Amino acid sequence: MDAFSIQKARREQTRWRVLCWLDAHRPERMTDLALLALVQTLYQDATIHELQRELDYLADRNLLSIKRKGERWAMRLTYQGVDIVEYTVPCPDGIGRPKNPA
Repeated sequence: MDAFSIQKARREQTRWRVLCWLDAHRPERMTDLALLALVQTLYQDATIHELQRELDYLADRNLLSIKRKGERWAMRLTYQGVDIVEYTVPCPDGIGRPKNPA
């Protein structure tokens, strides 16, 4: 696997896992720092900037909402994000959702 493919897989897997973690935390919001700690269990070198880039991407797709307070962010899934996690709608490209386990 080349470096580009590795980075692409990392981005897509981070996006998927973020959606899953936010789903598990519903209906409460989750902060970027709490999510970063979880992402770092997968990728120890993950940074807040890297995570916020992926959060911004997911927000642009209307899969989560972001409330910004200073430098801190707090996220919550939208109904579209819940539908992706629950496999009720097709998953857009760019998100590393596994095939439906059912």
